[in-house]
Amino acid sequence: MSTRPTGTILDDDRLLELRKTEESAASELALELTPVAEFMDAAAGDQIDWGVDEYEDQPMLVCSAIPDEQVADAPYPRQLLEEGGEIVAPVPDALVRAEPPEGLGIDLESYDATQPLLFDAITAAETIGLVPVRFDDGEPYRAEPLPDTPDDSDPVAEGTIEHERDGDPTPRPETMDAPIDSLAFDDVMADAPSDVPEADVVGILEAIETHDLVGAGDHVTGKPPLSVDDRAVCLLPDDAWTERLAPALEEHDVDVDLDALEVARTMHRRQAEQLVGEAGTDEYNDLLEEYAVVVTDARDTAEWEISEPGTADRG
Repeated sequence: MSTRPTGTILDDDRLLELRKTEESAASELALELTPVAEFMDAAAGDQIDWGVDEYEDQPMLVCSAIPDEQVADAPYPRQLLEEGGEIVAPVPDALVRAEPPEGLGIDLESYDATQPLLFDAITAAETIGLVPVRFDDGEPYRAEPLPDTPDDSDPVAEGTIEHERDGDPTPRPETMDAPIDSLAFDDVMADAPSDVPEADVVGILEAIETHDLVGAGDHVTGKPPLSVDDRAVCLLPDDAWTERLAPALEEHDVDVDLDALEVARTMHRRQAEQLVGEAGTDEYNDLLEEYAVVVTDARDTAEWEISEPGTADRG
């Protein structure tokens, strides 16, 4: 493999680090992408999709921007993050671990983030190709089998690839049927108790939306719910999550663990704070301090019923 690929879009003295990330529950490693993001006119919060191709007999990661409405149909969607002043892109674990030509063939458990793998970036039509070049200490990149699997593909990565490509029924944060951004999900899960299963939280988030557990008549203030970005911030009585939502979830055969319920509640509050910030309305900042909150899919504002505090009935 050449020292630097032809068609590079990076400066001569710049390569991109594959670093550890604590910001994404979906990936252990993220690729520094600042100059590539500038080239793509992308920013933190934008969605990309991942894949693998070949470049001079080496596996090459490829990524391309995707609109939000196509995220659910993408094989490996991830959201660009900002870490330490850099734009980074979480790389799917399956593509890191899988043996070439399906992936990079890197053992996540033994990966040394102090000597990160470095990548060059090249253009390929509307897709960016990310070519592994060498490790930071100068050791060349070699795609080798993982320990204990000398001649076979990594079975864990193989199973994960099948899971993501063939539509395993277990939802991913990026594709779950709930109005919560994957970045808000990842941020809250990163601080959640380690014994709270991600799947339990996703189940609660989805059930609230799919069973329409919060509607127009539940909004308790004298103002209509705040509609932002095709979603609505709905304020509820302070005890609504434990006194009303938990029993309603159980009625729909959702196993409600109180710790998972608290994590889901925090995600809705985090998402609501983001949406209120985007709307630039100070009055809702004050209301968020007084009430519980659920973010729902937005509805025609003519359908919202307005009730005084404490007097709402289910619509």
